[in-house]
Amino acid sequence: MTERTLGREQAIYRVTWIGFAVNLVLSAGKLAAGIWGHSAAMVADAIHSVSDFATDLVVLLFVRVSAKPRDDDHDYGHGKYETLATLIIGAALAGVGIKLLWSGGTAIRDFTRGLLPTQPGVVALWAAVVSIVAKEALYRYTARVGRRVNSPSVVANAWHHRSDALSSVGTLVGIGCAYFLGGGWRLADPAAAIVVALLILRVAADENGDGRTARKIAAPRAGGTHPDVDRGRSGRRVAA
Repeated sequence: MTERTLGREQAIYRVTWIGFAVNLVLSAGKLAAGIWGHSAAMVADAIHSVSDFATDLVVLLFVRVSAKPRDDDHDYGHGKYETLATLIIGAALAGVGIKLLWSGGTAIRDFTRGLLPTQPGVVALWAAVVSIVAKEALYRYTARVGRRVNSPSVVANAWHHRSDALSSVGTLVGIGCAYFLGGGWRLADPAAAIVVALLILRVAADENGDGRTARKIAAPRAGGTHPDVDRGRSGRRVAA
């Protein structure tokens, strides 16, 4: 393993472990705030954060495999495994999006039948604010590292952090309307969840379809090629 490859692997491990730690703290904090503040939206948002654990583990697993040099069975190296990790992250995003979409629709159906959710407490409102700030900062940091080391899976993981921030924005709007306005405005909670779910599903489609989101961000800014595919005349794959 070359010094350059080793440095790339260490950078990916570091940013992923930082994300793992942040997700751990946020998930526990939001779950506690959701239960204490009687907010179903915040509990769902905490579950969304838990899903990030899976993607962090996927990156930690596949980056070691993709960093291996070419051998007799892999003429062009193991870079394709990092692409596989990107697809798995996209699938996780799709699963979360579908779950949020279903939950939002079910809540709206219950609302039309006269079932009003419990008014949330202020602790849930502040938890959403903290989540937005923390996850947006984590997205920017992870995406920057992903661009620097040309890692599609790290960039895809950064988008998962962004999806969590978007989820918390919807949660903040819903909790805010329910807390400050009450009554019929509680419908804003499931409605916002549906909008966020659609945004998450779009990101998931980008990653699972052709990975253009990851390629666009991870591609070198000037004169570079995609980290997994050399688009030169030979058309041969290169090792990550």
